[in-house]
Amino acid sequence: MLRKLALGLMLTAGAGLAGCGHEQKTAQLPGAIAPAFGFFYLDEGPSAKLAYGEPNSDNVGLMLQCARGSRMVEVSDVVRSAPAKTLTLTSAGQSSALATEVQSGEGAPLIVAHVPAAAPALAAFRKSGQMEVSYAGLRYGVAAKPPERPAVERFFAACERPV
Repeated sequence: MLRKLALGLMLTAGAGLAGCGHEQKTAQLPGAIAPAFGFFYLDEGPSAKLAYGEPNSDNVGLMLQCARGSRMVEVSDVVRSAPAKTLTLTSAGQSSALATEVQSGEGAPLIVAHVPAAAPALAAFRKSGQMEVSYAGLRYGVAAKPPERPAVERFFAACERPV
C-alpha cells in the first residue's frame, strides 16, 4: 500500500521538479510563478513519508519513506535524466552514495534506493535541512524552509521509533 501511494504521487510529478531548489516559471502561463515546493510530512500509522513537492497536490518528486522504527529509509525520485546505478545524497559536507534500481510504473520511471536513516548525508540533512541529490549527471538541491524543519525532524523520529 505504501509503495502504491508513493508511486502514484511520484508518477504524477513527471519532470515538474527539474529546478527543485527554487521557483520556476510555468509553461502554461508565461510570466506566472509556479507554486513553491517544500517538504511535507505524512504520518500513515505504520509508515512515515517526507515528500518534497507542491503543497496540497500530487506533484511530488523526491520522496523519503520508512516503516516506523525500521531505521531504514527508502529514497525515491522521478527519473528526469538517464537511469543511474547510483544516487548520491550530500548535506553539510557529508555524502552517501546509494545503489539504485529503476522501477517502472504507470507514468515516469522512479529511481529508488535504500539507506539507513543514520547514513552520513541523511544525518546531516536532519540537522541542516539542506541536501543535494545527484545521479546520471543531474544535480539539484532541496532546502527545508524554517516552518518545514519540524516536518524533517518528525520524519526521522518516526523512522527511529515504532508505533
